[in-house]
Amino acid sequence: MSWVSQSINLIKEEEARFTSFSVFFKPERIQEVAALFVEANNIPSDKVYVDIQAQATENINTCVEACAKFYQACKFDIETVFPNKKHIWNQFGFNDYEAARKSGRAMFMFYSDFILIANLHKEAMTAAAWTEATFTKIAELKDKLKINMDQQTKCRVDRGRATDERVVCLNNIYEKLSKYMKAAKIIYANNEEMLRWFKFPVSSKGSKEESTEFETQEDMA
Repeated sequence: MSWVSQSINLIKEEEARFTSFSVFFKPERIQEVAALFVEANNIPSDKVYVDIQAQATENINTCVEACAKFYQACKFDIETVFPNKKHIWNQFGFNDYEAARKSGRAMFMFYSDFILIANLHKEAMTAAAWTEATFTKIAELKDKLKINMDQQTKCRVDRGRATDERVVCLNNIYEKLSKYMKAAKIIYANNEEMLRWFKFPVSSKGSKEESTEFETQEDMA
């Protein structure tokens, strides 16, 4: 992006050459490019969203572990209240627990069923083991997991939106600057030293940098 700033500043310095070359190059045209450059810089970079998404994923994993740890404690009480009643144990998710630990979404669905069955057997559980705080804790863990999952989803949506906005903005900059670059070939045809500043940068792979930065959507993985 630094070359965009350099190009804008150079065009402003050489503005008289362009305006005398063609009435197309009105002063406000380069101001439009400068405004687009500011707009592009105000869009958070993809790295920002990668970091936010990584933190959201870490928060979900922490919630999943907290849910798993609390459920293990609950299992002891369930087995005590309903000894040798595997059909009731399975209602409480004994046979689904390992699969639930594999993802935040799976654990959320598991806890949604868990609180439903816990309330179904509330009388028996409170009579022998649990207090109201236990049921509250189950609901709190489920809700906290959902909040973190929603934050992760929002980050993904925001990241995609920012990428689209950035690509549109940069493509507009490229389109507008390309007209100046084209005109510069004529204006500075006999001035190689000046002409070299009016070229799009070339990447280390030998391709024009704009082909990556302006035309290619960023990886959304």
